[in-house]
Amino acid sequence: MEKRLSLTQLDILKEVGTVGAGRAATALSELISKKVSINVPEVNLVPLENISNLLKERERLFFVIDMEITGEVTGRIFLLFSPEDARHLSGSLLGKSKEEFDLRDEMLQSAVKESANILCGSYISALADMTRLNILISSPSLAIDMVGAILDFIFIQIAQATEEALVIKTDLKVSEESLEGLFLFFPSSESLNRIFGALGFGAG
Repeated sequence: MEKRLSLTQLDILKEVGTVGAGRAATALSELISKKVSINVPEVNLVPLENISNLLKERERLFFVIDMEITGEVTGRIFLLFSPEDARHLSGSLLGKSKEEFDLRDEMLQSAVKESANILCGSYISALADMTRLNILISSPSLAIDMVGAILDFIFIQIAQATEEALVIKTDLKVSEESLEGLFLFFPSSESLNRIFGALGFGAG
């Protein structure tokens, strides 16, 4: 991977993720009345052509939550959960066992979208606060798709607006059960420059 960002810039992005994770953990904990901890172990800016290195098994299924970013920063956010982690998250929200859910269950999908709304909204809120930019996030849409289809969409649709993704790995722990979410934030090239300009850095 070509390294375009300095360690300082990556540290700032990780700090944004950490602040957002803290807010999301508090909101989720209050919502489900259970202990929730979230940390951000890794943040990287990755060329789109290298996204396939993160999602290697083309036939593996993921819950994909898709949100549009508008305002002074534009782009898309994907949040990916494995079906197993989506079941557990939904079970925690709804007070049910994860075994009770079919993947197409409307209650499960609604709970996953609500969790994604909190996670993504907390991250974008932290980014907006630190940059003082006006950033809006759409309501989430959800699909259950294979890695191959996700990659095809990224390379065909998203590549028209940006060449890179901000990849944020997120480790969640709900009542001592470990889950993993993967943020793929696709800011437009202009938006990435604007973010770093607002933080006092150039993007290159």
